[in-house]
Amino acid sequence: MEHQVTEAEISRAKSLHSLLLFDFIVVHVFVFVLALSLLKASPIPIMLMPVLSVALLGTVIFKATRARTQDLSVFVLCHNLLAAQRAKLFLVLFLVTGTLTAALVMGGAQFGMSKITSYALAAGIGQLPFMVSLLILVVLEFDAEHQCKSGKIPAKALALHASLNKA
Repeated sequence: MEHQVTEAEISRAKSLHSLLLFDFIVVHVFVFVLALSLLKASPIPIMLMPVLSVALLGTVIFKATRARTQDLSVFVLCHNLLAAQRAKLFLVLFLVTGTLTAALVMGGAQFGMSKITSYALAAGIGQLPFMVSLLILVVLEFDAEHQCKSGKIPAKALALHASLNKA
Protein backbone atom coordinates (compact mmCIF):
# COMPACT_ATOMS: atom_id res chain seq x y z
CA MET A 1 0.00 0.00 0.00
CA GLU A 2 1.51 3.33 -1.08
CA HIS A 3 1.32 6.49 0.99
CA GLN A 4 2.26 10.10 0.44
CA VAL A 5 5.27 10.44 2.69
CA THR A 6 8.00 13.00 3.15
CA GLU A 7 11.73 12.37 2.99
CA ALA A 8 11.91 12.88 6.76
CA GLU A 9 9.34 10.12 7.32
CA ILE A 10 11.19 7.80 4.97
CA SER A 11 14.42 8.49 6.82
CA ARG A 12 12.84 7.85 10.24
CA ALA A 13 11.13 4.67 9.02
CA LYS A 14 14.28 3.38 7.31
CA SER A 15 16.58 3.88 10.31
CA LEU A 16 15.52 0.77 12.23
CA HIS A 17 15.64 -1.41 9.10
CA SER A 18 19.20 -0.14 8.54
CA LEU A 19 20.18 -0.99 12.13
CA LEU A 20 18.82 -4.51 11.72
CA LEU A 21 20.64 -5.00 8.44
CA PHE A 22 23.86 -3.75 10.04
CA ASP A 23 23.42 -6.27 12.85
CA PHE A 24 22.56 -9.13 10.51
CA ILE A 25 25.28 -8.54 7.94
CA VAL A 26 28.16 -6.80 9.68
CA VAL A 27 27.95 -8.29 13.16
CA HIS A 28 26.71 -11.80 12.37
CA VAL A 29 28.62 -12.36 9.17
CA PHE A 30 31.76 -10.22 9.10
CA VAL A 31 32.49 -10.00 12.82
CA PHE A 32 31.74 -13.71 13.22
CA VAL A 33 34.21 -14.65 10.47
CA LEU A 34 36.78 -12.27 11.95
CA ALA A 35 36.22 -13.72 15.43
CA LEU A 36 36.65 -17.27 14.16
CA SER A 37 39.92 -16.36 12.48
CA LEU A 38 41.21 -14.75 15.69
CA LEU A 39 39.85 -17.41 18.05
CA LYS A 40 43.21 -19.04 18.74
CA ALA A 41 44.79 -15.67 19.56
CA SER A 42 42.01 -14.31 21.77
CA PRO A 43 38.41 -15.22 22.64
CA ILE A 44 37.45 -11.53 23.02
CA PRO A 45 36.15 -11.00 19.44
CA ILE A 46 33.80 -13.99 19.71
CA MET A 47 32.47 -12.62 23.02
CA LEU A 48 32.12 -9.15 21.52
CA MET A 49 29.73 -10.38 18.82
CA PRO A 50 26.76 -11.25 21.10
CA VAL A 51 27.26 -8.05 23.09
CA LEU A 52 27.13 -5.93 19.94
CA SER A 53 24.17 -7.84 18.57
CA VAL A 54 22.10 -7.67 21.75
CA ALA A 55 22.86 -3.94 22.03
CA LEU A 56 21.73 -3.29 18.45
CA LEU A 57 18.62 -5.44 18.78
CA GLY A 58 17.77 -3.78 22.09
CA THR A 59 18.14 -0.37 20.45
CA VAL A 60 15.73 -1.36 17.67
CA ILE A 61 13.17 -2.71 20.14
CA PHE A 62 13.51 0.35 22.43
CA LYS A 63 13.16 2.87 19.60
CA ALA A 64 10.15 1.05 18.14
CA THR A 65 8.48 0.93 21.56
CA ARG A 66 9.13 4.63 22.02
CA ALA A 67 7.73 5.36 18.55
CA ARG A 68 4.37 3.86 19.59
CA THR A 69 3.74 6.84 21.84
CA GLN A 70 5.73 9.57 20.08
CA ASP A 71 5.31 9.11 16.33
CA LEU A 72 2.09 10.28 14.70
CA SER A 73 2.97 9.01 11.24
CA VAL A 74 1.30 5.69 10.41
CA PHE A 75 4.01 5.01 7.83
CA VAL A 76 6.87 5.36 10.32
CA LEU A 77 5.01 3.47 13.05
CA CYS A 78 4.20 0.53 10.78
CA HIS A 79 7.82 0.17 9.66
CA ASN A 80 9.06 0.50 13.24
CA LEU A 81 6.63 -2.16 14.46
CA LEU A 82 7.77 -4.51 11.71
CA ALA A 83 11.44 -3.93 12.55
CA ALA A 84 10.77 -4.48 16.26
CA GLN A 85 8.93 -7.74 15.61
CA ARG A 86 11.82 -9.05 13.51
CA ALA A 87 14.35 -7.89 16.11
CA LYS A 88 12.46 -9.76 18.85
CA LEU A 89 12.24 -12.87 16.72
CA PHE A 90 15.93 -12.71 15.91
CA LEU A 91 16.87 -12.08 19.55
CA VAL A 92 14.97 -15.18 20.69
CA LEU A 93 16.46 -17.24 17.87
CA PHE A 94 19.95 -15.92 18.65
CA LEU A 95 19.66 -16.70 22.36
CA VAL A 96 18.22 -20.20 21.86
CA THR A 97 20.65 -21.34 19.17
CA GLY A 98 23.57 -19.58 20.86
CA THR A 99 22.84 -21.29 24.16
CA LEU A 100 22.45 -24.65 22.45
CA THR A 101 25.69 -24.20 20.51
CA ALA A 102 27.62 -23.09 23.59
CA ALA A 103 26.24 -26.00 25.63
CA LEU A 104 27.24 -28.52 22.97
CA VAL A 105 30.69 -27.06 22.31
CA MET A 106 31.66 -26.46 25.94
CA GLY A 107 29.73 -29.25 27.60
CA GLY A 108 29.63 -32.00 24.99
CA ALA A 109 32.00 -34.16 27.01
CA GLN A 110 29.64 -34.05 30.01
CA PHE A 111 26.94 -35.55 27.77
CA GLY A 112 29.31 -38.38 26.83
CA MET A 113 30.04 -37.10 23.31
CA SER A 114 33.35 -36.86 21.57
CA LYS A 115 34.67 -33.45 20.58
CA ILE A 116 33.90 -34.06 16.89
CA THR A 117 30.35 -35.18 17.68
CA SER A 118 29.62 -32.18 19.87
CA TYR A 119 31.00 -29.78 17.22
CA ALA A 120 28.97 -31.47 14.48
CA LEU A 121 25.78 -31.27 16.52
CA ALA A 122 26.50 -27.66 17.46
CA ALA A 123 26.92 -26.75 13.79
CA GLY A 124 24.04 -28.87 12.49
CA ILE A 125 21.44 -28.25 15.18
CA GLY A 126 22.56 -24.89 16.52
CA GLN A 127 24.17 -22.90 13.74
CA LEU A 128 22.64 -24.19 10.51
CA PRO A 129 19.03 -23.23 11.36
CA PHE A 130 20.34 -19.91 12.69
CA MET A 131 22.20 -19.12 9.46
CA VAL A 132 19.21 -20.08 7.30
CA SER A 133 16.96 -17.86 9.41
CA LEU A 134 19.53 -15.07 9.22
CA LEU A 135 19.55 -15.30 5.43
CA ILE A 136 15.74 -15.15 5.30
CA LEU A 137 15.66 -12.16 7.66
CA VAL A 138 18.29 -10.33 5.58
CA VAL A 139 16.15 -10.76 2.46
CA LEU A 140 13.00 -9.65 4.32
CA GLU A 141 14.74 -6.59 5.75
CA PHE A 142 16.17 -5.57 2.37
CA ASP A 143 12.64 -5.85 0.96
CA ALA A 144 11.17 -3.81 3.83
CA GLU A 145 13.85 -1.14 3.38
CA HIS A 146 13.15 -1.01 -0.36
CA GLN A 147 9.41 -0.67 0.29
CA CYS A 148 10.21 2.05 2.80
CA LYS A 149 12.19 3.99 0.19
CA SER A 150 9.26 3.59 -2.23
CA GLY A 151 6.74 4.92 0.29
CA LYS A 152 5.01 1.57 0.69
CA ILE A 153 3.88 -0.21 3.84
CA PRO A 154 4.19 -4.01 3.81
CA ALA A 155 0.98 -5.92 4.49
CA LYS A 156 2.52 -7.50 7.59
CA ALA A 157 3.31 -4.05 9.00
CA LEU A 158 -0.28 -2.91 8.41
CA ALA A 159 -1.51 -6.02 10.22
CA LEU A 160 0.78 -5.23 13.18
CA HIS A 161 -0.53 -1.66 13.26
CA ALA A 162 -4.14 -2.88 13.13
CA SER A 163 -3.53 -5.33 15.98
CA LEU A 164 -1.93 -2.53 18.00
CA ASN A 165 -5.02 -0.35 17.52
CA LYS A 166 -7.33 -3.17 18.67
CA ALA A 167 -5.43 -3.62 21.93
